[in-house]
Amino acid sequence: MRFRLWFPFFVGAIVFLLYSCLNQSQKDERLARQACASCHLFPDPELLDKKAWADGVFPQMAFRMGMDYAPLSQLSEDDQNEVTKTLPPNPMVSKDEWEAIKRYYIDKAPDSLLAEVETISAQLTQFEPESRVFGEFPLLTFVKTDTIEHKIYVGSRLNKLYRLNDNLVPEDSFELSSPPSHIFFTKPDPVVSLMGIMDPNDQARGEISILHLNSKNGTRIIDSLKRPVHFELKDLNKDGLDDFVVCAFGNYSGALLAFKGIGNGKYERLFLQNLPGARRVIIRDFDGNGMDDILALMTQGDERIILLLNQGNFNFRISTLLRFPPVYGSSYFDVADFNNDGKFDILYTNGDNADYSMIRKPYHGVRVFFNSGSNDFKESWFYNMHGATQAAAQDFDGDGDLDIAAISFFPDFVKHPEQGFMYFENKDGKFTPQITNMASKGRWLTMEATDIDKDGDCDLILAALGFNDGVPAGLLDQWKKEKTSLLVLRNKHRP
Repeated sequence: MRFRLWFPFFVGAIVFLLYSCLNQSQKDERLARQACASCHLFPDPELLDKKAWADGVFPQMAFRMGMDYAPLSQLSEDDQNEVTKTLPPNPMVSKDEWEAIKRYYIDKAPDSLLAEVETISAQLTQFEPESRVFGEFPLLTFVKTDTIEHKIYVGSRLNKLYRLNDNLVPEDSFELSSPPSHIFFTKPDPVVSLMGIMDPNDQARGEISILHLNSKNGTRIIDSLKRPVHFELKDLNKDGLDDFVVCAFGNYSGALLAFKGIGNGKYERLFLQNLPGARRVIIRDFDGNGMDDILALMTQGDERIILLLNQGNFNFRISTLLRFPPVYGSSYFDVADFNNDGKFDILYTNGDNADYSMIRKPYHGVRVFFNSGSNDFKESWFYNMHGATQAAAQDFDGDGDLDIAAISFFPDFVKHPEQGFMYFENKDGKFTPQITNMASKGRWLTMEATDIDKDGDCDLILAALGFNDGVPAGLLDQWKKEKTSLLVLRNKHRP
């Protein structure tokens, strides 16, 4: 009995003594791990240099953690109302704790990151590149192929949608209410997502609309979306009605949403993830139960790839397949079977470098994760491609294995602007990079893998969005002069 009475005190005393024996650095680390892992994966200090932590990340985290609300005044009134809802009413840590967290990161962070760009000498041999110009200075938002009608659609930041023929010549254009981000081909008319405002914002001005090709009018079917960047259309509950899954990316707020079709063109809004940064979804039956599931990439803080297994009646069992540090800049993912074992593997890019630490990062790039069979994923390949934005896996050379094509929106524009595109040929499971100097003709935001000329192989179309942040004046002048909108890579392989 005496031992039982004294045991809790004894354990507490030991914990107190152990904590007291920690030096200041160890105490700071313990506090940082506790605070920083409460919202996302704990980021190691080595992921950024001292300046990036001090001048970029910490002012933003002070805002998000309720330590400093001053940045709120820099937002528009419409954004302020929405962003305020995402902020804690009181500071999440004390001032002393905040200073300890900052001290830990600044002390442990390197003075600079070792992120030298590797020179690639191998030139592109699989494709024949050609540049295409239409319109004024290129500000394109997506490129997508209607494989049934053999038309190519290209969206523009200037609230326009272009339809191109087989020769990639614009044959028609459509005026929209805001910049389009994605198109889904239904008959007789396609469905498009309109962002409302393309730049980072939290205003629910985005929408999903049917685009009537003959009249060139639109019919809004879903409204009040926060910067929708991607969506898919599927009958998720097998009731004969179309349902939508929408990536409302937002900024400080946003969500992964489902819209349940309830008839008469009406939809019920359901929140699958009430967090910003939903980037892309893939819908298919991943567990073989006859119901379509949802695989989604979430960014903007808690970066992860999640699987939502359909349990019926819009109930989903959610699991996290992969999780990444908040500074990774997750940008895109797709699925493919790289090792021919019948299980889906994951192709992933991270390189979004537009936020609070615009420095080259050695962990930016293209990755392949193998599936062990129980949805346990392990990284099998990585290539450091600075600012990687999107990737596609296809058997481009027709030798029976999957190759990879990738684009970057944030390459090293000073030394290696040609690395805005890379082709990785698969040779016995090893991916060898190739480049083309033609890739320096634009800043590539999006890419489409498609058989342009219907000759049985897969070609590529890269679409340019010529933002000038981080671009040398000489290169920007070249873009303004040449006005390259698309880089077309015609596959030389003949099946």
